[in-house]
Amino acid sequence: MPSAFDLSRNPALQEHWIRRLFAFLIDAVVVFVIGLFFAIPLKIFAWPWWQWLFVFGLVWFVYSLLLEGVISGTIGKKLLSIRVVALDGNLDLVHTIIRNLSKVYPLVFPFDLLLGAATHGDPRQRYFDRLARTTVTRIDQGAYMEEQFRMMQHAPPNPMTPQGAYPQAPPPSSPPPAPQSAGGSGSWPGQAPSQSTWPQHSWDDQGKLIKEMRYCTACGGQLVARGDGKLTCVRCGAVY
Repeated sequence: MPSAFDLSRNPALQEHWIRRLFAFLIDAVVVFVIGLFFAIPLKIFAWPWWQWLFVFGLVWFVYSLLLEGVISGTIGKKLLSIRVVALDGNLDLVHTIIRNLSKVYPLVFPFDLLLGAATHGDPRQRYFDRLARTTVTRIDQGAYMEEQFRMMQHAPPNPMTPQGAYPQAPPPSSPPPAPQSAGGSGSWPGQAPSQSTWPQHSWDDQGKLIKEMRYCTACGGQLVARGDGKLTCVRCGAVY
């Protein structure tokens, strides 16, 4: 199972983390402004740097905890069309507390990012995301691009079989050549032609290709037929 470092050249992953970076910068400005309301009256900047850094970390923690628990994302995340989701159900207070613990003291946060990127799993997760069973996903029309990362959340490891552990099977003998039929190449006389496995497309009256939806534009989940001519998302239940 690859890590985020292994997929560093993946365009979808690069775009995801660029969005996360800009969301972080927006949230940093908001947290700094909120922190000033406590810093100025308490004269925090006269304290040792590690103490006022802890105060701003607490503001960041409470800010992220409240907004992610209520609207599944901070102001920066909402502006960049990303949100926090739980992998094992609905996002609740326990999920948001665990995933934001590294923000209490901001010096821990970079290690949270690096450890999450270096370990195997969903490359969108920080390490505390793995502990909380949460991740961050896009909610715009490009959400389908991150479906590949969602599949990595439950991908089993791929152990390598040690060489020589099992006896080598003898090479198969060459099969005799198949007789040529008069009904066309690749078919026996009287056999019905095989159906094409190519995808079937349809066009409108103006000759434009009609797009077929495969993934939910809200959460990136797969769409399945509901039976009444509409599609529903297997992840969030949206109907199209």
